[in-house]
Amino acid sequence: MSQGAFLFDTHALIFWVNRTGVTDEFIQFFDNHDRQGTLRISSISLWEIGLLVKKDRIAVKDVHAWKNNLLISTNIQLIEPTAAEMIDSTLLADHHKDPFDRLLIAQAHSHKLALVTKDALIQQYDVETFWI
Repeated sequence: MSQGAFLFDTHALIFWVNRTGVTDEFIQFFDNHDRQGTLRISSISLWEIGLLVKKDRIAVKDVHAWKNNLLISTNIQLIEPTAAEMIDSTLLADHHKDPFDRLLIAQAHSHKLALVTKDALIQQYDVETFWI
């Protein structure tokens, strides 16, 4: 198992926060890494969560409050995409069309983070992925 730092894909973040759709092992593993301060989320995931709420695909009353509570109650560090990472995401092979995932791939690569994801398309890229 990877012992470095991790960047959550949006679905992985939601599963971990909600404690649903994943194993107890997954939750305990990332709870431990949260205590160690080795978890990261991208601001792009917050944008994606806002869009999922707008489309009624997930239920969050107030995305701002959800984000604030997450950042206050955990040791997760928020990372912002750089212009270079945005450009790099456009240069990736066309295995994956989702711009959110492409940017997460570029950020994980740039920051040397393992990307926590179940997405098989992401695993086709030269980026470390992780799932329990």
